[in-house]
Amino acid sequence: MSADKLIEIYVNPLQFIEVDEPWASIEKQEITPEAILNFICTPGIGSEIDELVSRYKEISIEKPRLFAAPYEQRILDKLIWPLRHAKAGYMIGNYLGTIALCGMVAEMVAILLFEISNFSLNNKPMSEQNQSSVFGSEFEKLGQDRRVKILYAYGIIDDHLKKAFDQIRTKRKRYLHIWSQDHDRLPADAIEAYNAAISIVVSAIGQDLQEGKLVLNPKLVKYLDQKGIKQNDG
Repeated sequence: MSADKLIEIYVNPLQFIEVDEPWASIEKQEITPEAILNFICTPGIGSEIDELVSRYKEISIEKPRLFAAPYEQRILDKLIWPLRHAKAGYMIGNYLGTIALCGMVAEMVAILLFEISNFSLNNKPMSEQNQSSVFGSEFEKLGQDRRVKILYAYGIIDDHLKKAFDQIRTKRKRYLHIWSQDHDRLPADAIEAYNAAISIVVSAIGQDLQEGKLVLNPKLVKYLDQKGIKQNDG
């Protein structure tokens, strides 16, 4: 008779013990900020304040910086807040979440660039039917690789931006779709994906400073006008 084999297990890996019943009733512990941070942080990742701040500094090395953004709800919801959550995810050791959110942002930027670039056919704005005829599908419904190739072929993005888009997509694919992908480089890849995402968002928005004024991408300004966002000419 073969000997029994023992394996280590992680007990209650998904439970917030201080909150979940029946432990909460038995322990009657006060829910502290420290307990919340301990649950939010990836197991094995330190949840002390200095450790959180240290990881914030690790990822806050992006160049260029995203120092301003139009106060337009869709831009905030699709680009800005996901980037903020991606940075916060890195702080708590959710490196996969950082990469996933950067992938989402990259897809949104690609679609935004298409929308603001006024693609036309026979001197008329491309309809959804035109897009399907030319690209094989509506641009928004294409895969990200195909979207980026179209933007590059039409000169909407340059070599640098194409590299940033491709970098995010390949990292996302490796970690989110391939079981055999090890996590040895996960933190470093999360930082690289975040920096690439910042780069493409800054390019889409535009952040030139002229005489103390923030100058946005003219194509984006036109888009904001179409969405009814008031521009101050003063």
